[in-house]
Amino acid sequence: MSDLNSIPALTEDELEILGVLLETEAERQDSFDFFAVHGLITALLSGPNEFDIRQVWDCAFDEQLGFSKEQKAQVNELMLKLSKEIQAWLDSGQDFPVPADLTLVDDEEEEPPLESWAIGYMTAVMLQEEDWYAEHEEKVAECLFPIMYASGLFADEPEMADIDEDVELSDQMCGNIPAAVIQVYLQLHSK
Repeated sequence: MSDLNSIPALTEDELEILGVLLETEAERQDSFDFFAVHGLITALLSGPNEFDIRQVWDCAFDEQLGFSKEQKAQVNELMLKLSKEIQAWLDSGQDFPVPADLTLVDDEEEEPPLESWAIGYMTAVMLQEEDWYAEHEEKVAECLFPIMYASGLFADEPEMADIDEDVELSDQMCGNIPAAVIQVYLQLHSK
């Protein structure tokens, strides 16, 4: 267990800079916002394969970036710093601090931040699906269920529709995500 006070964290300014740069790029083209990038990095670190920042760039952004050379370097540096923070939280064994309210009910947003985060997470899972489910398939799927639900990517599944119809159950399912992230990580990294 890590000392949670020693977890390397982005400063408020760094978070704001990263958030604004990612949001601007997401508005310019159909790329990932801060929440989706955070989810993507979390899953890439949780997963069974070695983390590579290039996968984040390949998944989250269009080839035609709107970033200047300096902005691209800054985003890369901040994402690497964020990945160290996320890794430290995963290693801590504590419930994972998802950077969004644990609900899909959001009056202001077209896509709630939690849904965006979960889409980013599931993008990495689907990218490496064979490796994620190679061992302990049922257990991994069970742990991933709340994140799968929150992503909305599986909304056509009957059990997902049942949860959607019950706000309390939906919030309860979303509330399971911080623990689920750690369970998946431990499942895939316990040798």
